[in-house]
Amino acid sequence: MIRTLVIALALLALPVPAFAQACDGYEIIASQASGFSYNAADPLAMRVDIELRAAETGLPRNCRQVPVVIELLGGTARDPDFYAGGDALQADWERGAEVRRSTNSWRLRNAARRALVDGETLSIDFYRIAAGQFQPPGEYRQELEISVGDDVTTLPLSIDLAPALRFEGDTTGGQQNLDLGDIADGSRASSDFFFRTNSAVAVTLVSDNDGALVHEQGEVFGRIPYSASLSGTPVDLTKPGGDAVDIPFAGTSVQSGRLEVEVAPTPHQYAGRYRDVITLSFIPY
Repeated sequence: MIRTLVIALALLALPVPAFAQACDGYEIIASQASGFSYNAADPLAMRVDIELRAAETGLPRNCRQVPVVIELLGGTARDPDFYAGGDALQADWERGAEVRRSTNSWRLRNAARRALVDGETLSIDFYRIAAGQFQPPGEYRQELEISVGDDVTTLPLSIDLAPALRFEGDTTGGQQNLDLGDIADGSRASSDFFFRTNSAVAVTLVSDNDGALVHEQGEVFGRIPYSASLSGTPVDLTKPGGDAVDIPFAGTSVQSGRLEVEVAPTPHQYAGRYRDVITLSFIPY
């Protein structure tokens, strides 16, 4: 007898869990946003800001977990100076909310990584350049490398350091007085000025009375010519527009110069006060 066995099979299809999309990194677009030009005579520090944003939109949410690391090529995060040849412009890291510093690099914090993945542009106060760095003029550079997982972007940073000059000591007020006293038998007086610069300086000297002391009641009562020199170089104050003297660059420490004036004996003049004003304009170059 043939017996038949019928077996019914049933297959229950269970849903297959979806795997999260992998994120090995993503491309960053980076740029310098501020701090392109530095003036050593400015009393305030300068900031160098950088901007970061993801090149693509709609990144997977798990890209938020990918570390974003910033490294200084040729240096470390603890010594992030800018260089022009052998000259250095010192930079200090700004301790902002977006970035934390490790021994040799910086890393974006969680909130900053989320903002990038969500399509925001990060503006980061990255460096602070202290005031008063009288380094030689030039283009001071460094380069950052930004790694987001497997993706690497380089960001060159550049600061143009311009010729600058700052008055020091008593000269900071911008005005000095010379008292020649009694000039009947001739007289001489001098005034020193102090400054810091990172370059040579052109000084233009202009006299209100074209190189003459004029009586307080006007020229009809007397006009007395005088001679002048700047740091030993004679100047001709009778020239239209004044005269000019170049002061060579002699280092970035405090320097001094001297204005000297001399009046020949003038015994036959009206009594009274005689005066002139010499304006010195300093242009570093």
